[in-house]
This record gives sequence, C-alpha cells and structure tokens, in this order.
Amino acid sequence: MDNQPETVAPETTAEPTVQSESELKLAELEKKNIELQAQKEHWREKYERDIISLQTKEPAPSEDQDVYSDEGKLLKGEIKQLKDTLHSIESKEARREAESEFPVLKERKSDFDAFLEDEENKRLSIKKAARLFLAEQNLLSPEPPERKGLEKPTSGGQAPPEPKMSPEEITTLMKTDYRKYEKLLRSGKI
Repeated sequence: MDNQPETVAPETTAEPTVQSESELKLAELEKKNIELQAQKEHWREKYERDIISLQTKEPAPSEDQDVYSDEGKLLKGEIKQLKDTLHSIESKEARREAESEFPVLKERKSDFDAFLEDEENKRLSIKKAARLFLAEQNLLSPEPPERKGLEKPTSGGQAPPEPKMSPEEITTLMKTDYRKYEKLLRSGKI
C-alpha cells in the first residue's frame, strides 16, 4: 500500500504544474485583453472629446467682421493700394521687357492683350505668355534680328567665280607673265 501513494503523488504534482502553466498563459492573455480594452476606451473618449470640441468651436472671424480697429483698417487699405500699385509697375516692366525681346508684340498689341485676358493665360508670366502667343501665331522665328549700326554684313558665303581659263593656262600665265596673272586675279577673272 505504501507504493500507491508514491505513484499518485508524482501524478498529482505534474497536473498542477500543467494547469498552472496554462492558467498563467490564460491570465496573461486576460491581462493583455484588459489593457487593450482600456486603450480602446481611452482613444474612443479622446475621439469623442475632439469631435465635440470641433462641433462647439466658434468659427474664425471673417474679414467682414470688425476685427481691426479704425487705424488698422486704414493701414490695411493703404497696404492693399501699395500692393496693387507695385503689381501694376512690375507687370508694365515685364511687358516692356517682353516687347523689347519680341518686337512683333508691339505690332499685335490688341491681339496679345486679348490673349492675356484668357483665364488660362492669366497665370503665366508675361515673358512665357509672349512666347506662347508668338508660337501659336507662327511668329516665333529663329532668325537673328536685323543688324543695327554702320557696319555692313560681310559677303563671305559667295562661291568663287568660274575661271575662263583652264588650270594649265593659269599656271603657265603665272610662270611666264606674272603681272598679267596678278591683274586678272585682282579683277576676279581668275
């Protein structure tokens, strides 16, 4: 009989360790679940708090409302006027530069003004709009501008005149009568 309790005792001790390991895992999972539920609740409350604060928040004052003092309104008006003046001066200068670079624009001023009034072209700079206008009108040419000043263009691209004498006659003339050869050469007959 003494043998039975010894064999029973190790079996009962083995079961509680297996149960305790599974209970520990179950306890860990329950603890993680509780933590996750707490986080979920925290973020839900924060979300609700943010939504409620956005719904009850007063809208930002618009420019029509009396936000500025009388002096502030005067200064704001002056600043707007100065910005408009500066913008017009800059656009005139850009127009002048574009007209100096592309003289054809002066001749077609009314067409170019109508081109600039188009909604798509208002966003372009004057210089880019001028190039686009000239390209659409087939006025953008790669030709260099006319030369100004006293200097006349050279005539380097001409073909030499055809000689009336054969090359053998020219060499004979050069060897026998150099003065006549030189005279014919200067006159362009050779």
